[in-house]
Amino acid sequence: MSLPAQEKVTRDSAWKDTSTVSIRGARDSATMTRLYTRGMLDIADTIPDGFGYSKLPTPQPLHTVREDIDWNRFAISTGILGAAIGGIHLLQYNSWWKDQRGPFHIVDDQDYKANFDKYGHGFGAYYASHFFREAYTWSGFDDGQAVLLGAASACLWEFYVEIEDGFATSWGFSPSDAVADIVGSAFYVARNRIPFLRNFQYKWTYFPSNQLLEDRPDIPGQGLNPIDDYGGQYYWGVANINGLLPKSWQGVVPDWLGLAFGVGGDNLDAEDWSQRKLAYYIALDYDLSKVIPESNIGILNFIRRALEYWHFPAPAFRIQPDPRFFILFPFRMSIG
Repeated sequence: MSLPAQEKVTRDSAWKDTSTVSIRGARDSATMTRLYTRGMLDIADTIPDGFGYSKLPTPQPLHTVREDIDWNRFAISTGILGAAIGGIHLLQYNSWWKDQRGPFHIVDDQDYKANFDKYGHGFGAYYASHFFREAYTWSGFDDGQAVLLGAASACLWEFYVEIEDGFATSWGFSPSDAVADIVGSAFYVARNRIPFLRNFQYKWTYFPSNQLLEDRPDIPGQGLNPIDDYGGQYYWGVANINGLLPKSWQGVVPDWLGLAFGVGGDNLDAEDWSQRKLAYYIALDYDLSKVIPESNIGILNFIRRALEYWHFPAPAFRIQPDPRFFILFPFRMSIG
């Protein structure tokens, strides 16, 4: 069996596995060995005519990051994300950090807002992972790369916020906040990597609290904004009912209907922090990303996917404290 006069490994092909090619010449019994490794590009290898060979792997197509990325889209998405991050930074700086600058220090705030803020930190990293992933996917990264890079980018962003908190004189860097950030990003990766976990979603609801509307911050001079308005936030672990049913039963319950288990704050604006408690809920949930049909317009699909992380008003029952049924939570129409 013989080879062509020239065989080249170009950008459009690479060897599937690390392989040894033994080339024996007609006049020389010595063995020449070359290693071809996945991902090697722009290598021109000339094999003289008449040479025999052993174990020559079949070239496989290889799409490299450099070829697949649409750099124009990458620049656009980077600019949009940069502008969004810059805007959030200004909001946080003016609300939290502007008049709170001192040496870096660590304060683990387990009693702040009855520790409810950890749910917010986890969700912040989780939801941010989604938007970073959208940007990477739109730019041409494959799904596996986009998920990992999105989660890592979100975690770094959240960690930057924790570092800024470390220089605040009235609080500090909170290790438990940083752990919650990592958990949120890690769950995003796990949910997109383990099929069974796709039956579960982490969502939030927001309805402005009286503390925000009346501008009564915990720390005098601090500004309030929806990001840290924990009295108006609720976080939900949602199970997709249809996905958890036996296969023979699937289709009985609409795929967009879920069961949500929620946590919120109770009396989180109390001056006595020991009176601040958590409240627990169970509610119906509907996934608008499955209710709204897919569109041919990209931006509409982007919005549709983003809505998957929101728990919208629905019937709910507060388990504790003060059990009662809400007709359309979080609106205060209740029974009991």
